[in-house]
Amino acid sequence: MADNSMVILTSLRAHINELTAQHANLQARCKVLQAQCDSLKDEIASRDKKIEELTNELAQSDVRYKNLQISQRAEHDTRQLQENKERFAKLVREIDKCISLLNE
Repeated sequence: MADNSMVILTSLRAHINELTAQHANLQARCKVLQAQCDSLKDEIASRDKKIEELTNELAQSDVRYKNLQISQRAEHDTRQLQENKERFAKLVREIDKCISLLNE
């Protein structure tokens, strides 16, 4: 009976040692995975910050683009106004010539 108890005890010790080794391996794997998780969290935070910076840059670019469009329209309107003034002055001169010819 003592031999049987020793066999069971030896078997239990071997099983406990195996479980302890598996536990140590799982703990080591858990630490590796935790480190990877932390690294990925840092990467996500970095990318979120970059996205925020790019979003701000895009918003600023949109404002500059709209301002450029407005200034180009204003420049176009100014040119159009000048052209209209010149055409009007030319028409007035032609009318004056016609009136002077009629008066002769």
